[in-house]
Amino acid sequence: MKNQESNFFNPLWAIILSLLVFNFFPIPFDVLLAFAGDWVFFNPTEVEMGIFGKVILYPIKGNLTMILSTPLIIYFFVRRMQKRELDLTSELGLFFFNKSVFFKSTLLLTFFLVLEEIYMRVLQIEAPESFIRFMLSEPIILGVFTAIIIAPILEEFVFRGFLLSQLRNTLGDSAAIGLSSFAWTSLHFQYELKILLILFVLGLFLGFLRCKHNSLFLVMALHSINNLVAFTFAYFIFV
Repeated sequence: MKNQESNFFNPLWAIILSLLVFNFFPIPFDVLLAFAGDWVFFNPTEVEMGIFGKVILYPIKGNLTMILSTPLIIYFFVRRMQKRELDLTSELGLFFFNKSVFFKSTLLLTFFLVLEEIYMRVLQIEAPESFIRFMLSEPIILGVFTAIIIAPILEEFVFRGFLLSQLRNTLGDSAAIGLSSFAWTSLHFQYELKILLILFVLGLFLGFLRCKHNSLFLVMALHSINNLVAFTFAYFIFV
């Protein structure tokens, strides 16, 4: 068997690989869905996408692309780790959490959400209305499933599962938490800088809990709760 430390990915390559796979693996599914019929193009929505300007997105096509590509992305990283003879359970943090840890973590998340609301109001930051309307587009059940179930599973697996595990074993916990949070935040380029700062801090918070309790399932659950709260508030404000 190889020396365990030599099996880990180079930190820079781990970051690049995570971003490339997350962003490019869904493309074949997006292309294939384009041939599925007019129904995938139902309810086109114009969305402000930061440096890319305004683009037309299709809720059904976009959500199905993410749903269908998620198993493939997870499988890819699992196989890469298996080939390097890494222990998936310990490295990915595939341990369940107890009720006490979940309760305390949820309280901390609640405190964070309150501070986030104060931050938004004090700096008069407007919510990204066009993107929110895209997420709330019909069929809304598809958007709910993607935002609350699929996105937390996929994003946490890639960035606080695979990536954080590779970084912390070569750079240590602090650097791993910071760099994985930065990589995860970079995915959300549709938001303005002030909102990206919130996401970066949220990433630091989730990364800290991932390292402290060594449970990927815990941060998946908290990410899901965060998205559920955001989705619920958005629904009552914009619908």
